[in-house]
Order: sequence, then structure tokens, then C-alpha cells
Amino acid sequence: MASAKLAGRIQHALESSSNPPPPSVQKYVMKECKKYNLVWVGKNKVALLEPDEVEYLLGFPRDHTRGVSKTVRYKSLGNSFQVDSVAWHLSVLKDMFPNGINVLSLFTGIGGGEVALHRLGIRMRTVISVEISEANRRILRAWWDQTQTGMLIEIADVQSVTDDMISSFIDRFGGFDLVIRGSPCNNLTGSNRYHRDGLEGKHSALFLDYFRILGAVNVVSGCLASTRAKRQTLLSLRVTDLLQQSFKTISP
Repeated sequence: MASAKLAGRIQHALESSSNPPPPSVQKYVMKECKKYNLVWVGKNKVALLEPDEVEYLLGFPRDHTRGVSKTVRYKSLGNSFQVDSVAWHLSVLKDMFPNGINVLSLFTGIGGGEVALHRLGIRMRTVISVEISEANRRILRAWWDQTQTGMLIEIADVQSVTDDMISSFIDRFGGFDLVIRGSPCNNLTGSNRYHRDGLEGKHSALFLDYFRILGAVNVVSGCLASTRAKRQTLLSLRVTDLLQQSFKTISP
């Protein structure tokens, strides 16, 4: 996260330079502004976007992340979907499921996919949410209780989701109409200065659990399909793919 000291260094570099600044200073300033999503707030003066401004840019309701610390808000928002981009992808579901949908949400974060569905007017009958962060779960639950009438079931650890558990959920709710995920990119992203171990990294390796769970959903749903017709839409959205088009992920 950018600090007041960094803002001071940038201001000093600009004020100590000619007008226009030399290429080396321009390169330094632009690099830091892009890295930390700094905005101009005055002559030679930059500042970090406030959490409510980040919420707005990412398409979340105002105060969506309020109730946790400022640092946690930045981290949660920096790892989230851009809601309007997700809504564009999911808009095809509105006519397909007029009576609502059942959702399996992996690596839910603060609920970018769920907020997008709500904005589209698609009723979520049931959401099985898998999210490791207690703060993120608290943010999602607070939004859900204020806006939704369906059932939200929260699971903390994606690795605890077994084939039997998937089978039980499908038997209970009649299957999943949408599987959505935003798996951790901690060991893949260029902004991570440490432990860039790819899919062998501690966090990004969890991406493989998505395919394991999706395979279980397909197997159980295939068995059900032999006895009754079942429409199912399986949609995978990567956080990084969506955010590249609209808003750069904030480095915590």
C-alpha cells in the first residue's frame, strides 16, 4: 500500500525538477502511480484512492466494505471482481433462469459475482460460498442479509469441499446453475515481489481445487441428467482477466 512518505518523495521529485520533468523523473512518477493507483489531488501532489472511491470504480454499492479496517478494505477490494464487467458476462442468464438460480461460488471474496447477479435482477435461490477470509465472509454476509431472501451457506476452506459434500448439495438443491470462481493469483501476479512460484505456489495451487470441484459437479450432475433433464451453465471468470479491462488490482 502506498504511504504518505511515497507521496512526499514524488512531490519532492517533481518540485526539484525542471518543467517539464526529465524522462527519468516522469518514468519514476508514472511507475509509482500505476503500481499504487495514485491519483492527482493538487499541483505535484498525489494520494491513494480512498476505499469508497475504489468501491465506486469497481461497481460495488457505497460502503460495501465498511465495518472492517481501512487496510483490509483495500486488500479485499484489490482482490475482487469489477462488478459491471462480471454483470456483462452474466447477463445472458437473466432469460435462461427467470425463477432464479443456484450458485456455487468458489473463492467468493467480497461477493463481486453475487452483487452482479443482484444488479441484473437475477434471484439467487441458494449460494454456496467458499471463501477463506473471515473479513470477506463478514462483508458478504452483511450485504446478503440486507438485500437477499435466498439461502447463503458459507464454507471457509476450498480444500474441505469433498465430492460427497458436492453430491449432498446437488441432491438437496437440485443442482447448480452457475459455478463461478476467482481463484487466488498471489503466486502468479507480476506485482507480487515474493514467492512467484506459479501454480506450485501455496496460494495459486488452490486453482487446481476449482477443477477438482468442477469435475465432481459434472459427474454428479451427469448422473442426475440420466433421470431428468437439467439445464446447467458453468461459467468461470478469472479476476485478472476482468480487471485488466477496467481497473488495475490494488497491491495490498
